[in-house]
Amino acid sequence: MKIMLVAGEISGDVHGGMLADSLKELNPDVRMFGIGGHRMKQAGVDIKFDVTKYASIGIWENARNYLFTMRKVFNQTKKFLEEEDPSCVVLIDYQGFNIELAKVAKKKGIRIVYYVPPQYWAWNTGKAKYVAKLVDAIIAILKQEEEAYSKVGANVTFVGNPLLDTVKVYHSKEEIYKIYDLDPYSPVVALLPGSRFSEIRSLLPDMLKAAKIIREEISDVQFVLPVAAKHLTEKIEEIEKKINSGARIIQGHSYEILTICNVGIICSGLATMEASILGAPMVVAYKVSFLTELIARMVLKLKDVSPPNILAGRRIVPELLQSKANPQNIANEVLTLLRDKKKIKEMKASLHEAVLNLGHEGASRRAAAIVLKVAGSIP
Repeated sequence: MKIMLVAGEISGDVHGGMLADSLKELNPDVRMFGIGGHRMKQAGVDIKFDVTKYASIGIWENARNYLFTMRKVFNQTKKFLEEEDPSCVVLIDYQGFNIELAKVAKKKGIRIVYYVPPQYWAWNTGKAKYVAKLVDAIIAILKQEEEAYSKVGANVTFVGNPLLDTVKVYHSKEEIYKIYDLDPYSPVVALLPGSRFSEIRSLLPDMLKAAKIIREEISDVQFVLPVAAKHLTEKIEEIEKKINSGARIIQGHSYEILTICNVGIICSGLATMEASILGAPMVVAYKVSFLTELIARMVLKLKDVSPPNILAGRRIVPELLQSKANPQNIANEVLTLLRDKKKIKEMKASLHEAVLNLGHEGASRRAAAIVLKVAGSIP
């Protein structure tokens, strides 16, 4: 049996890697190939292209990325799909690329599973119904996804969130302070500017400038920046050298830093979900192009856009979007939290409540069972 997995971003690669591990556990003979990154390769997927470094966010940004970078990759991916003729294609998030690939697979009569489906449930469009008809099964990791796709007649199953299996820390707080040579008696602020170059360019300078403003008010504050992926390191170091905020840059280990941080300044996305699971208080920041913002304002149904607030169904963490995500505003929100223990306590309690909506551990294994059933391995 051959299964093709397609992920185009670091978050999708993480989910794809966990799914691949579970597929191997349930069917050791399964052969997996496709598009992804390091985590999927580690799980035994024959990666034809690693496109995670080209990931971008936003309607205009993705369209431009496709025109200038990803079209050739798509054509090659289409060729692999046609040559290999897999039993099933598993599309993981990455909606623009994957919807087009789904059309190709549909014409060939190949079964299609969408894992982490397009967030059309958050938009005033009829595209959720189109996706429901296009694919054979949808695997949802958020209850909102299941509810929205059920309404349009999709074969959708909520399996829970795979991050519950992986977002774990195996050191005590005391050990983490020692490992990273941090002072347990001085505040720690985690800086997580995202996993895409576009996010690093648009958010990191403002985060680092905010760090300088915060340090003027609280002189002993410690800033730690865990790099999400190795290929981002050079750009991050270049920006920090220019701004000179004094932030300590480390490779990975974001879970440990989020465990001990007093506050995190975090790019909206996967990292905010991880921070929520770890109970880390946060200020969320995000920026997209003006064109993307304009389109989003016209069609977006949600008042809040960050995963913790969507999960909670209300505003539990501050969101600074677009022009509001500036150094002074970021600094003000962080300083407010650092100076108000009651607010920190309330936010931690709200995050714990929100995380209960993620379901239970074992999501990847449940997702793998659905994939194998669609592929014909499990009757």
